[in-house]
Amino acid sequence: MAAPTIMSPLPPELRDLARAQLARVVELADELADELTAKEESYRRVNEVAPAELRKVCEVNLRHAFLAFIEGSEVSLEAARKTGRAQARQGIPLPAVLRAFRIAGTFTYEALMERAIPPGLLTPEQLLPISATVWRIIDSYSDAIATAYSDFAADSARHDKDAVAEALLVGQLSQDSEYEEAARALGLPENGQFVVAVGATVVPPQLRSVAHPLATIVLVPRGDLSVVRQLSGTVGVSPVVSLRHLPWALQRARIALRCLGPGECGVVVFGDRAVTSLVAGSPKIAAELSRIVLGGLLALPTSERDVLIRTLVAWFEVAGSAKEAAERLFVHPNTVRYRIRRVQELTGRDPARPREGAELLLAVEAVRLSS
Repeated sequence: MAAPTIMSPLPPELRDLARAQLARVVELADELADELTAKEESYRRVNEVAPAELRKVCEVNLRHAFLAFIEGSEVSLEAARKTGRAQARQGIPLPAVLRAFRIAGTFTYEALMERAIPPGLLTPEQLLPISATVWRIIDSYSDAIATAYSDFAADSARHDKDAVAEALLVGQLSQDSEYEEAARALGLPENGQFVVAVGATVVPPQLRSVAHPLATIVLVPRGDLSVVRQLSGTVGVSPVVSLRHLPWALQRARIALRCLGPGECGVVVFGDRAVTSLVAGSPKIAAELSRIVLGGLLALPTSERDVLIRTLVAWFEVAGSAKEAAERLFVHPNTVRYRIRRVQELTGRDPARPREGAELLLAVEAVRLSS
């Protein structure tokens, strides 16, 4: 960012004359706009479609310059930065804008010196510092303009990348040439292998990735999913896919993220928890079926219901071993056996039987994810 240019105060003889020029700033802005239109093709086009805007820009920048001369104060560069950003947005080339500011600088100097100073009022030696200050202002304005253009280009590139990433993730592309251009814009290999990561995640710097509010696209070298375990946070990850299958991967990553229950964090890859993925993929249907499967168990007081569900989950996790489940729950194995019999009575399903056990597992997973 350009540093503000501090003006040397005008000699007392010139201050009133400079104030008079400031009073004419609207008229001078019209003259400057006409001069820019005559000398710069880009501003001729601007004048054709938005003449009032061009004159307003000239007026604002002239006013700042005259005020700085009169007060001997810092030259405000905010107007120059706004001008630069607006003209970058309009597509005016940077060299044309810099030439326009040099034209404006010469115009300002002439307006202040030649038009406002009676012949012989100041010596050439007295005029020299003022001339030098004018060009210092132009240099500062040019720096501010160049910075504004650079910032605009960086913002545009970032927004363009966001748009390209979104087009890939939501399936807006279809032609091979579109995928080639998208890969080039994002700095990714067109034939690479990728995963989509959804959720609050941090990607290690050694992994190439493109972040977007919808998801993060991560390049997986050689399709090795083990690198995904380097992610941190609360994140669901898709299977490995090509660029053309990112929309499908986004859906799977969202399901994987839903496999994490309330308060749970970590990395879940789609398929890690197959049963839970079925529940997370159709949460409404899963909730309806859980009410049917668990039946009277859900009608119990909350504390009793939760104890039975925790016991059933622990029992499933240790393949039906009452002893190991008891160790996890810090109770006696007979307590676990009693609770499992109670679940069987309330639901009419025996968790030891494969089909009935699968139904109970799906039902308790639906309860866990919705709690």
